[in-house]
Amino acid sequence: MSDLSDFNDLARIEGAGAVSETIARAVQSAPPTALAEPEEAGAQSPLAPPRMANEGFVPLLQEIVNAACASSEAHPVAVAANVIAFFSAMVGRGIFQRIGDAAIHCRPFLLIVGKSGKARKGTAEHTVREIFKRADVLLRKHYANEDKLRVHAGGLATGEGVAWAIRDPREPDEQSKGSDLGIRDKRLLVIESEFDNLLSQLRRENNTLSATVRNLFDGRDLEPLTKTSQTRATRPHVCIIGHITGHELREKSTENDAANGLMNRFMLLYVYRPKLVPLPEPTPDTKLDQLAQRIADAVIAAAGGDDLHANNNREAILGDEARTLWVKSYPNLTRDRDGKGGSLLARSEVYARMLAMVFASMAGRLEIEPDDLKAAIAWVEYWHASVTFTFNCADQEEGLDAFTAQVLEVITKQPGITLTGLQDHWKRKRTKEVRSSLERLLNLAPPMAEERTDTNTGGRKALKYYPVEKSHLEKKVN
Repeated sequence: MSDLSDFNDLARIEGAGAVSETIARAVQSAPPTALAEPEEAGAQSPLAPPRMANEGFVPLLQEIVNAACASSEAHPVAVAANVIAFFSAMVGRGIFQRIGDAAIHCRPFLLIVGKSGKARKGTAEHTVREIFKRADVLLRKHYANEDKLRVHAGGLATGEGVAWAIRDPREPDEQSKGSDLGIRDKRLLVIESEFDNLLSQLRRENNTLSATVRNLFDGRDLEPLTKTSQTRATRPHVCIIGHITGHELREKSTENDAANGLMNRFMLLYVYRPKLVPLPEPTPDTKLDQLAQRIADAVIAAAGGDDLHANNNREAILGDEARTLWVKSYPNLTRDRDGKGGSLLARSEVYARMLAMVFASMAGRLEIEPDDLKAAIAWVEYWHASVTFTFNCADQEEGLDAFTAQVLEVITKQPGITLTGLQDHWKRKRTKEVRSSLERLLNLAPPMAEERTDTNTGGRKALKYYPVEKSHLEKKVN
């Protein structure tokens, strides 16, 4: 072979078949292309669960995620979503950002979507709740008061019930009856672990919950809603984080919910159990205390030394570089999208600005920097991919979609097959779907496929794919 300088020489001496065999060996030995992060949600196949870009986790958020996920089965996005919800509720409505003549606050509504029990949606909350509980203690000492963030986990049933939780003081009537001191602290975090119940409540006749939830997101005063209820709540600051399965969301959310602006006020985030942890360990107290102190410091910085009940007294602004990035990113964020998915994503640009403000606040700044905005855009793109995945793939509880099942069948029949081999099976006509399905099989918990590095190729390392046998899985988790 030393006399052969190129494929033409090889073909002349050994024939065209030798050329084909040489190319095939070269392709097989080359490492497969990485499963790259898509630049935008539309580039991702609906067959694959969404993936968060690395820039989505700002430093403080990343530290808490690392602590919570170190010895748990929680999904990083679910943990981070809880941090965002708790922090936003705790900061209050003192910090704000102008968009035209409107003012927005750190007040996200987040909906975590995943398998019932398997997505570990509740697990993601435990460490975060403990950190913020300790941060509350530090804040009470700092402000020398007894105010603390109230967390309601009992579910939402009526609009009147929400208004009562943050009600204004009430003067007595002519008979000196009915006086009420009200609630001074209008900060409230609602954890709706059974969000499908909320959607069911909306179907009830004369239920005011939909209008109330929409007004809460906008920060509007809650006026008396019925003849029998005279409860009024001004300047509410209520954040909501809900949990629901994909099946329940598809079954119970209607086109009307999307059209009337209820569901598009929620950022949908699809999560799953990323790993198996048979024996989880508790997070060290020293770590919890350290993170609680950083949260408390960030909240105090956001309040500017004032109390946490102020309104629009600290304005967050886009820095020059962030402004340039925003102008560049805006057309993609605000583009028209068809169908129900388009309706659900109608507030993409609002959430991008809001989360950028949240991330700047976590760093103790009022000026939004490019990294804050990049992180916020990553979350919006994850939201887009979550909507696509949730409403376009087969129900996760009912098994694999048809094409992913076919990919698994090929891997099972040909253990050790490469990515190239998988793509060739469909004559390279479904390369994106093959990659997406492979990624899904690798990321299921427990996984249904695994990749191994084969060094016996005579050249560069090659990744090969194998079905996960039950016995092998047990060895990995024990």
